[in-house]
Amino acid sequence: MTSKRKGNWTAEEDKNLCSSWVMISEDGAVGVNQRDTRFWDRVAAQFRSNDRNTSRTIKSMANRMGTITKYCKCWNSAIQRAERNQPSGTNQMDVEHMAEQLYLSETGEKGWTFGHCWWILKRCQKFHTVIIM
Repeated sequence: MTSKRKGNWTAEEDKNLCSSWVMISEDGAVGVNQRDTRFWDRVAAQFRSNDRNTSRTIKSMANRMGTITKYCKCWNSAIQRAERNQPSGTNQMDVEHMAEQLYLSETGEKGWTFGHCWWILKRCQKFHTVIIM
């Protein structure tokens, strides 16, 4: 039996997915009262309009977005805490370094790999809450 699993997601696919997700989730004409299946149908349609050659399924997109969301919320929380605890005389690079140390210690990950997604998602209201692992 052959697996239908596709290869790893590229940074470009991640950015496309995040942009599509933001566009659909913040669509004022439809609002937040969308059924889950309809929402993901719309996200997938937007994703495919930007990448006509994709073979990613709706389930794959939803799973990937769940992973991205989880880690971006953790990163956002680490950034917020680093900014609140920023000692006098430190700069943005110092804050990001402190945030990375917090993120790594809390998630057990080896590195922060979703920066390309966070820059798209960080403006979303959903990411303004503090998440503690």
